Amino acid sequence: MKFMGKVADILADAGHNVTFLQPILYDYYAHKKVVKNPNIEVVNFEMDEEGKAAASDASVFKFFWESRGSKNPLTGAKMSAGKLYKEFEHICRKMLTDKQLHQWILSKNFDSHISEAFDFCGLFLGDYLNLKSPIPLYTGVRCAPASYAVGEPIPLNYLPTEGSKYGEDSTAIDRLSDMLGLTAYHFQFGLLFDKQYEQAMRLTGGKVRTWQEILQKSTFFLTNSNPYLSFTTPTISKVIQVGGCAIDPPKSTKLDDHFDKVLSLRNNTILVSFGTVIQSSDMPAHFKKGLVETFEKMPETTFIWKYEEDDEVLKKELPENVVLSKWVPQPALLADSRLDVFVTHGGLGSTMEVGYAGVPSVMIPIFSDQGVNAEMLSRHGGAVVYNKFDLPDSDKLVKTFRKILSNPDYKKNASRLSDILHHQPMDPKQILLNHCEFAARFGQVESLEPHANKYNFINFYCLDSFALVVFILSFVLIVIFKLLFFVYNQINMCFKMKRE
Repeated sequence: MKFMGKVADILADAGHNVTFLQPILYDYYAHKKVVKNPNIEVVNFEMDEEGKAAASDASVFKFFWESRGSKNPLTGAKMSAGKLYKEFEHICRKMLTDKQLHQWILSKNFDSHISEAFDFCGLFLGDYLNLKSPIPLYTGVRCAPASYAVGEPIPLNYLPTEGSKYGEDSTAIDRLSDMLGLTAYHFQFGLLFDKQYEQAMRLTGGKVRTWQEILQKSTFFLTNSNPYLSFTTPTISKVIQVGGCAIDPPKSTKLDDHFDKVLSLRNNTILVSFGTVIQSSDMPAHFKKGLVETFEKMPETTFIWKYEEDDEVLKKELPENVVLSKWVPQPALLADSRLDVFVTHGGLGSTMEVGYAGVPSVMIPIFSDQGVNAEMLSRHGGAVVYNKFDLPDSDKLVKTFRKILSNPDYKKNASRLSDILHHQPMDPKQILLNHCEFAARFGQVESLEPHANKYNFINFYCLDSFALVVFILSFVLIVIFKLLFFVYNQINMCFKMKRE
């Protein structure tokens, strides 16, 4: 939602009339201000009583702290798809059946509409209402089934999965892991989109196209990837990378008195924040214990720990070099040279933010794409990937922190990446703006649609062509074998006749 709010700001700042429809999925995120431009019309769309009764609380995803990769990636993907569908089901039902909402949207006569391609409901709603020039936007780096639908080449050998080595260090086992991981990722989101399509078909009486066709007929498919930060993968002209468009320098790098004093307490300061979806307060007790022991073993370092609840028991256990805070001015802290290390979960927003800030980081991925995001950042040399299950091992964590603090290469590499991102040949904000304006003006541009996305699985991977080649080669080999066998028999018969 925060990223979509930034997209709305960019368009409004360029002089466009923007309406921001904000479905309220969880009460604890309700009515948060995600847009800054006062000219944007913000409409909060509330769930009905049934949806509110079924809604999850702020700790809905806390099980990810201790979740491990499924032994069967496809089974795990199926479970994840079911979980996500359940979270989206009620608000999507209300969006697709609220006639008053539909009439209001149609009365606006929008030139284009941008909707998230992680939850496909908004795109199905736009298709049902026949809204002009849909622009799907995926707020992650790469969505496997969406990529396949628009005709983007498979990223195997380009994009690693969590835990596998890449590049020259990759082994046959790593590549097998990548194959299984990419297949599972494709299956997970493909299954989610299929479930949402079935719901949309049922609620609209069949008046929606498939999610594949919506993507194929859209002018562009925007992703939150950045070519100078992300892994380099094969792509097509229709897929536009706008990663970094949401990054703004803080309005003011001046901190309030409290945090200014905190940063001056000791020579080294480390910020620990795991975002908003996965909360520090939901961390298992033995993970927290490992962190507290780490803090105790580094009394020369100040730790700012973003912690969402008032935990009096925890406060009593903390050493004096730890500052707990429910909220931190993260952009301003990252912009301050006194902050030495940022500990984060590896969500794409935080990954992009720390990349632009040039601060060394310890990436502790918890779930989903965070593992790949962490590897994506660490390959630039300014970050270290740390396994969440090693959090109880305070000695290992202390060693990791001290390695980053004592080795100037981490800061040097992080600063270089920041410099690269701030001096890209093409500004991501301008890329986003130009392509949105183009789509609104011209609508579907058929020449951008690759012919390959009309192929089925067999055609797309040329399996029929390979089968034909194998058949021809087999036929030729059989013919050659038959001829040789015939010649051999003839020669053998001649020898026999001469002997007789």
